Amino acid sequence: MDAIFSYLDNMFAHLPKTEEVKRAKSELGQMMEDKYNQLRAEGRSDNEAVGQVISEFGNLSELAAELGISNQYQQASSDDNFVTVTDAEAESFIEKTKKSARLIAGGIASVLFGVISVIFFSGYAEGLFNPAVLLDGEPNKRFVAAGIALLFICVAFAVYLFVMVGIGSEKYEIFEKKMVKLEPHQKFVIQEARENHRPLLMRKISLGVVLILLGVAALSVVSILNENNEALILSAVCGLLVVIAISMWLFISGSMLQSAYDKLLNEGDYTLERRKSQSVMQRWAPPYWTLMVVGYLAWSFITGAWHKTWIIWPIAGVLFGLISAIVQASTPNKE
Repeated sequence: MDAIFSYLDNMFAHLPKTEEVKRAKSELGQMMEDKYNQLRAEGRSDNEAVGQVISEFGNLSELAAELGISNQYQQASSDDNFVTVTDAEAESFIEKTKKSARLIAGGIASVLFGVISVIFFSGYAEGLFNPAVLLDGEPNKRFVAAGIALLFICVAFAVYLFVMVGIGSEKYEIFEKKMVKLEPHQKFVIQEARENHRPLLMRKISLGVVLILLGVAALSVVSILNENNEALILSAVCGLLVVIAISMWLFISGSMLQSAYDKLLNEGDYTLERRKSQSVMQRWAPPYWTLMVVGYLAWSFITGAWHKTWIIWPIAGVLFGLISAIVQASTPNKE
């Protein structure tokens, strides 16, 4: 019976909480319970009884008139804030999200590899790894140039991946702007898929956090015990960035799929109020990160300290998260 009542809740989830709707839900619940008990008395198994009940009473569009809520059902179904999806569209959206996660994670890894190239070659040019590369005691600018060239190549490749994600996701942008209205059987299937994915998400997040903490700990230990060995410290920084790239893949591959399920179910960060706050951040994110890139390049070219200016990225990430949290907190919650 729990499965039937859960299904019943899903059927009425998008309807207004009026007295008429509550009465109709109670009546339909009683009808479903009576039918279930009848089937069980006839010797049907629990799964067979549940399936038969849902088959007979699971389509609210056919029962709305009989229950006296046809007006409420039609109004909710035609609400401009909602968009309906088919089973095929929902499945396609999930698969596209998985592919987009891989591309985005690859793009971020590419950018981080570019940053690693700049840091490593800048240190190499200063003779930290091999003093023989110095030119009359001065840094060998050819290695600096090689590092910067690799950075721009990696950034260009990352931009290509991000553009591909944007192009492939255009048809699903409507899910960002409107609430998704699912049939009860669709909602049941997606909820089950999300619950099955949640343990994997937790493992990926936990592993990613542990890797970052270990990377930071390693860098701290190396810096304290070898404060005069700049080459070793620089290597530890590069290693930390590699660990961050791996962790970002874990975070993105897990969280994007979870977000796709939440988006279809209008839950988590995708309630109506949360969507409004996200739309604000989507408008501000591009200029914000563009400003960070300009600031990073300007600071690096002016000072020539490419092996130090990378610190702008973790600061920018924390600041962006803080701004997002403030915007979300200032959005009225009407639930």
